[in-house]
Amino acid sequence: MSSDAFDALVQAFPARVLEGPISPHECDECAAIRAALTGRAWVEVPDSFAEEFSGSLPLLTENAYNAYLPIWLRAALNDSSCEAANMLLINLADDPPTTKFSSEQARAILLVARTVVHQNYWGPEDEGNTTNLRAIEAAWGA
Repeated sequence: MSSDAFDALVQAFPARVLEGPISPHECDECAAIRAALTGRAWVEVPDSFAEEFSGSLPLLTENAYNAYLPIWLRAALNDSSCEAANMLLINLADDPPTTKFSSEQARAILLVARTVVHQNYWGPEDEGNTTNLRAIEAAWGA
């Protein structure tokens, strides 16, 4: 794990318990997400949650996305080639809800994304990684 990226993540995203809806949908997946996250700060949720719900970030409300994105970011730093890391790069590149994030949080997200791209199995030369990283930089402010 990149110590700089992890330190930036922890600095930018204080542990907080979300007040309000986590996922507005009524389905089994959203119910499971709500059950796992309700009353918990991101630092209390294990990386295995991000792996189990690797493609579920778009199901979160904007406030929940801000409060719980660090789970996926941390999981990606801990294992840059896991499914959660792969889906994180796709999600961060594909029209993510950026309005609830501070500039410090955006910088941490960029640092984590760059670190994951450089450390994952495919590396920075991979076309998919390059495409996603360009889109992430555009969305989160290179």
